[in-house]
Amino acid sequence: MRSGNQKGLNFCIHRGTHQIGGMAAEFATENARVIIDMGDELSLDDDFVSAPLHISGVTDANGRCDAVLFTHYHGDHVGQLERVRPELPLYTGEVAKDIMVMSSKRTKPQNYALHSRLDSIRTFASGERLSFGDMVITPFRADHSACDSYMFLIEAAGRRVLYTGDFRLHGMRTDDMKDIISNVKKVDVLVTEGTTISRTAGNFTPEGELARRIVMYLKKYKYVFVLCATTNVDRISAFADAVPDGKYCVSDIYQYGLIKAVFGRKGKKMPKLLYYDDNILSKIQKAGGLIFVRANPIFERIIRKFDRSKSILLYSMWDGYINKQGSNLPEFLTLAGNWEKLHTSGHASAEDIRHFAEQLSPDVIIPMHTDAPQKMKQLFPDSNVVVLQDGEVLSI
Repeated sequence: MRSGNQKGLNFCIHRGTHQIGGMAAEFATENARVIIDMGDELSLDDDFVSAPLHISGVTDANGRCDAVLFTHYHGDHVGQLERVRPELPLYTGEVAKDIMVMSSKRTKPQNYALHSRLDSIRTFASGERLSFGDMVITPFRADHSACDSYMFLIEAAGRRVLYTGDFRLHGMRTDDMKDIISNVKKVDVLVTEGTTISRTAGNFTPEGELARRIVMYLKKYKYVFVLCATTNVDRISAFADAVPDGKYCVSDIYQYGLIKAVFGRKGKKMPKLLYYDDNILSKIQKAGGLIFVRANPIFERIIRKFDRSKSILLYSMWDGYINKQGSNLPEFLTLAGNWEKLHTSGHASAEDIRHFAEQLSPDVIIPMHTDAPQKMKQLFPDSNVVVLQDGEVLSI
């Protein structure tokens, strides 16, 4: 590993070496250059505005770039997509593109320039080899709380690098993760996320276990309300499929549309899910079931129409949103007779990061998407862990 703009394959993390989110990374050779992700920084402050990314040849015309690839659709990876020069091609997964397009059209006021840019995104399939000059990049579908997430295998200058993006091993797509290991095999360099390595050690609850607990809650309570991320498609569909016959599973029409778009694209059976309207209210009140909600006045009114003594609200999101100063969530969670947490991380535990890396036997490990990159050295005491600074160029 050498610092500086050496011949061969160069790697740079423009942002994300010492923070979670706001990601932007780059792979370049003498005749190819590709950016991975253009994300907003994360903050719980309502007044926070992410610092704009400035990348020569990407956000301005002072250089060349072949393409920008996105690992998935979360804002800390795509939030600065509009800063990319309009003539540069953008790539992401088919389902990810659908979700981004649908989500953008829900935002008020309408951003027609963004709609047009999203519509222009080119899509790839898992395992499809993409060629940019002398660089070949192969996306592999990964397990994350965004349902269409990808890792990228970069091959150039005789080197093989796996860029993980966000991932986990305890979700609904464990087979995809096994396929990555069997298809990629050994790599020279592993660039891995480390979101959780600064947190308490231990494994996370499997995503499938959350769905099994839904069955238990529906036996104990007639009405089960679930507050989770609107685009957490895997969780919504798993919870919906856990609802037994004779009970209803309902979301608003926007969430229903997202699920329908995803499953229609995949050609799979639609989960047991209906969308809420006044005509279905009396049926749910009589039979009971599960209702996906969001923390706003519309859903407050809906929840109040049900018997509090027979209801529970399950909080299925990150704890940080509850603890955020000025949050309305603590009050919202009291609308039902009871509330409990039912959540698991969208990111790999430290132990799972180690397990995954060991299967690929990398010569070098580079941490990203972490606020504690030095802890990666503790996680891999016998490996060559290289901690970069934002903007530092490394020849690999």
